[in-house]
Amino acid sequence: MTSFSLLCALLPGLALAEPREFDIAPQPLASALNRLAAQGGLQVIFDGNLVQGKSSRGINGRHEPEAALSELLQGSGLTWRATGSTSVTLEPAAQSSGALELGATSIVGQAYSSVSPDDGYVAKRSSVGSKTDTPLIETPASVSVITREQIEAQQPKTVAQALRYTPGVNTELAGPQFVVDQLSIRGFQQGTGRMLRDGTRTFLPEFLGWDAPEPYGLERIEVLRGASSVLYGASDPGGQINLVSKRPTQQPLHEVQLQAGNLNYQQGAFDLGDALDDEGIWSYRLTGLFRETDAQTDHITNRRQYIAPALSYRPSADTEFTLLGEYQRQTGNFANSLPANGTVFRDARGRLDRDTYVGDSAYDFMTNEKTSLGYVFEHHFDETWTLRQNVRYSNYRQASSEIALFGPAGGGQYSRYSDQRKGDGRLFTVDTHVQANFATGPVEHTLLSGVDYNNGKFDQQQALDFILQSFDPFQPVYGQPLSTVPFSFASYEQKLSQTGVYLQDQLRIDNWVLLLGGRYDWAVNQKDDRAPQTQKDEKFSGRAGLVYLFDNGLAPYLSYSESFLPVMGTTADGTQLDPETGKQYELGLKYEPPGSNSLYTVAVFELTKQNVTETINGFSRQEGEVRSRGVELEAKTELAPGFNLIGSYTWNDVEVTQSERGNKGNTPFRTPEHMASLWADYQLQGGSLNGLRLGAGTRYVGSTFGDAQNSFKVDSYVLVDAMVSYELGKLDASLKGVELALNASNLFDKEYVAGCFNDMGCQYGQQRTVYGTVTYNW
Repeated sequence: MTSFSLLCALLPGLALAEPREFDIAPQPLASALNRLAAQGGLQVIFDGNLVQGKSSRGINGRHEPEAALSELLQGSGLTWRATGSTSVTLEPAAQSSGALELGATSIVGQAYSSVSPDDGYVAKRSSVGSKTDTPLIETPASVSVITREQIEAQQPKTVAQALRYTPGVNTELAGPQFVVDQLSIRGFQQGTGRMLRDGTRTFLPEFLGWDAPEPYGLERIEVLRGASSVLYGASDPGGQINLVSKRPTQQPLHEVQLQAGNLNYQQGAFDLGDALDDEGIWSYRLTGLFRETDAQTDHITNRRQYIAPALSYRPSADTEFTLLGEYQRQTGNFANSLPANGTVFRDARGRLDRDTYVGDSAYDFMTNEKTSLGYVFEHHFDETWTLRQNVRYSNYRQASSEIALFGPAGGGQYSRYSDQRKGDGRLFTVDTHVQANFATGPVEHTLLSGVDYNNGKFDQQQALDFILQSFDPFQPVYGQPLSTVPFSFASYEQKLSQTGVYLQDQLRIDNWVLLLGGRYDWAVNQKDDRAPQTQKDEKFSGRAGLVYLFDNGLAPYLSYSESFLPVMGTTADGTQLDPETGKQYELGLKYEPPGSNSLYTVAVFELTKQNVTETINGFSRQEGEVRSRGVELEAKTELAPGFNLIGSYTWNDVEVTQSERGNKGNTPFRTPEHMASLWADYQLQGGSLNGLRLGAGTRYVGSTFGDAQNSFKVDSYVLVDAMVSYELGKLDASLKGVELALNASNLFDKEYVAGCFNDMGCQYGQQRTVYGTVTYNW
């Protein structure tokens, strides 16, 4: 079946001949046509094969849409013909008299794939929910995509910050951590060590998962909410975060960027890409960054070096091989925890300052180093069969020393302990699958069959020492000799491996889309320490989903999915612990108004995690259960050219439904019941202020409990963010490509506690940060 692309940015009532303002840079023809559709109010219909490998010189200035389209098609061997008052069809110039029939079910794709750059804030496709390039409206699951344009506008410095306006995700629940991302999805924690990178797993144990991927190196961030073991194997039931790397470009890309801000923030970055030959067979991308900034907490400075080379080989339209490399080194430390008395509650001496430091700079440090190399391969044998393989090898090194509070010592003093860790690890992941597109009678199939394999080896050491000298956080004294008493030391080697085979079919008949999937996993976990352990688990996971696509853009869906996560250890009688499992039911509605660049979603879900492991009197028991139910709403829309709006709301009722520790009926700590956010920005389209962009957003996070016993609460908070940018080229042609921007987070500098995990584990939220940016593109 022929693949077509439909780019819809239809503005009702617009006359085809009305002049419009265009600003389209040289780029691949498919993406140039997408921008023309958005800026010119056209519906452009074309066979995807017609534009494969073609490029456009771009166009600027005020033109009639049909003249702009003709300019974009210069040298492409294509022409166009009007098929409606605001729609055109592309076809080879030599066959311009022929008619092209396009049936309703023939529209199966857009110019953008799930890994290529999106135009604006509204992504229409993703592979994170199916491992196939599928329209979001046809995916029976909750998926949010943070596009490159949104990342550039909001300027997040961590993945967690990039997800601030995403429903179902509680970001920065442990305060402003720049060395690790700590967040939760649907009430279940999701650390950096379990995120996906380009669709492959990065499952890391213990503290080797302390990592904060660099958002400047990402093309997009995809969030799949809910259980997903059928696709990705062992995982928590809350969901998955997929980080999509920047890919090589066939068109020239040259960007340099300088940033400065409060807290002595300094950053320099570059992003380069181009074809390496005239035919565009070889292309490259090179992204790099250096950052240095003081932390909100005194005596901590965070530094990061990052570089990511990529090389693509495209010998034909059917074959692509992309090599992806990455190196990142960061130093600094955690934002330390403070007692609830003095943060959540007012102490007799007042409240602790946000910059209070309870460690000692002579002892505290952290260094994380990560190197990875992998490739993404895709080959289309014919219109039916496609082979894909993702491979990644990663090496991790980590060393840290941190002094933290242990508990009250009387007289306003606190005892402390030191936590010293060292580790290195290697992780190899490979995912290979075959996709077949075919029909059986009236049913169209997208059949996926594959196998993935993960193998890791990790060496870790941890020493815990009790510090004899007490400490007063209200009147800290640093640099004093410290006496310590060792009370714990662990050194072990851990080996993890998992093999999974999976089968999935996406069936479409008329307006119905049915998804069925199953997977079987074998996992082995070996731990070599004073009491060596070897644990073997195997588990089947299933999923099913059904979507109905109404002609008016509405798409109700229903889905069921499962998850599992192996747990290392034994019960009191020596029985091996079973995997923790999850089951989710979800009912949702998606709406993509025809002729608009918008996507609205609402989802109602109930998620249960079973076999939750609890430690009682030093022994593990698996009688715990946590239930998460809720409602999520998300809106992403371009209301008018240059006017973007993002809105979200989350109601999440999370409850411990079974517990042997007396926590039944409680809500896990750092889990808000309500969250909401709204962001809007507008770029002026003409007049004396053409090129000016203004944006602002607000975020609400509801109150949370501060410990597992629910003995105290942490207040809710509301924050405001803002941005302004200006393209100097609109003012003076000699400054074309130069953009100035100013971003502020927590604009009104609200002081708040982000969350607590016990009465000694509270973290303040991020103070106001302001960054100024100069970007030059040529």
